[in-house]
Amino acid sequence: MSSLRTRIIRLVLASLAAIMLPLGALGYLLTMEEIDELFEARLAQSARTVSALVAQGGTIAPGRLLEIASWQEDYGAPPAVRGHRYETQIGLQVWTSSSTLALATTNFREVPLDAAPVGYADIRVGKRHWRVFTLLDAQGHWVRVGERYDSRREIGRAMAAEALVPILFGLPILALVVGWAVRRGLEPMQELAERLASRKADSVEPIGLHDLPGEMVPVVAALNALLARLAAALDQERSFTAHAAHELRTPLAGTLVHLENARAAATSEGARASLDEARSGLVRLSRIVNQMLELARWDAEKPGQLQPVDLDRSIDYELQQVGLFASDRDIEIVVRRDAAAHLVQGWEPGIRSLLRNLLDNAIRYNVHGGRITLELRDTPQGCVLAVEDNGPGIDPARREAMLQRFRRGGTTTAEGSGLGLSLVARVVQLHRARLVLATAEGGQGLRVEVAFPPLSAPII
Repeated sequence: MSSLRTRIIRLVLASLAAIMLPLGALGYLLTMEEIDELFEARLAQSARTVSALVAQGGTIAPGRLLEIASWQEDYGAPPAVRGHRYETQIGLQVWTSSSTLALATTNFREVPLDAAPVGYADIRVGKRHWRVFTLLDAQGHWVRVGERYDSRREIGRAMAAEALVPILFGLPILALVVGWAVRRGLEPMQELAERLASRKADSVEPIGLHDLPGEMVPVVAALNALLARLAAALDQERSFTAHAAHELRTPLAGTLVHLENARAAATSEGARASLDEARSGLVRLSRIVNQMLELARWDAEKPGQLQPVDLDRSIDYELQQVGLFASDRDIEIVVRRDAAAHLVQGWEPGIRSLLRNLLDNAIRYNVHGGRITLELRDTPQGCVLAVEDNGPGIDPARREAMLQRFRRGGTTTAEGSGLGLSLVARVVQLHRARLVLATAEGGQGLRVEVAFPPLSAPII
């Protein structure tokens, strides 16, 4: 895993290279273009100068060739006599009006008159390419001046090297400076890492935003939000553990007392009564444990592949499961549903858990001989499931709080763990459905309504 510092340095240097290399290539091309234009002008000027000298000085002798010797490498001669080695890369010819070669440098002596037309042209002399300019003056003299292409390229390369050498030597220095600047710029991140490393394992205090660069503020703010959610989750877990311990301790202690009473009972009737009480405590303890395990399961559940779920089939199954419980309390369950197919996108175990807890609560907190109405209807917005009873209901001011864990109504005497509605709320959340607690028809009892999204709507 590469460090952020190395990545930034590489990106900066790559960006500089991506800019400098094309600019260098463009500069080289523009320099060569300027050199070519300068040399073209020098050829024309040299031809006109020679033409003027010939016209004024009379240097052309009829029938006689005046040859200009090329540069010779003679280190014993003074520089003024020895000249310059680039002389061999420059050529000159003067032809008379009768097409007789009158003046020429040694390297241009064998170049014929018709080798190039008037003006600029490219010719080949021996193994070299030449650029020549041929002038026809007013006296009818042909003046030709030439220059080798490799001399131009050599001069251009020399100029480009002079421009590039400082850059090449400066790049390592630039890399060091960029590395130092990036290291200084990332010091706040290092300081933040040290602050986080020095915190205690259970610390969820927010991180201070003072003296932070603006670019790091959103990251630290998001981290603080995560810490806040973690703190809330830890508080919820601590509260859950405390409430769970209390809820488990009470029936467990009562069961132990009843078992001791059964052992100490003088008659079989007394022992049987104590055993019945102990069994009731164990049933309550089993229900609390099962609800806690079910709640833990749905807390850990992550939405996976969704499947169409038939609500009618799930309702029929759960009604069979709670039928005996409802009969013991002489409670009538009425089912109202339209003729449409009631399909929702979801998880069948979760929907059955939702139905089971809604029906269990409606039976448990209903009056003896009461009535439960289960409605199921299809709407353009999706399926709507409603369960209502005619028990004591829940005060409107307490309904939101009743969705939290281990919360029970203050006016009921029924035994419960306070986990049923929180289980329902969690399953509703997983299905992206909508949960509404309201007063039942007639003003007595509780109505719980779950509105599922349409079957075609994606659950994200």
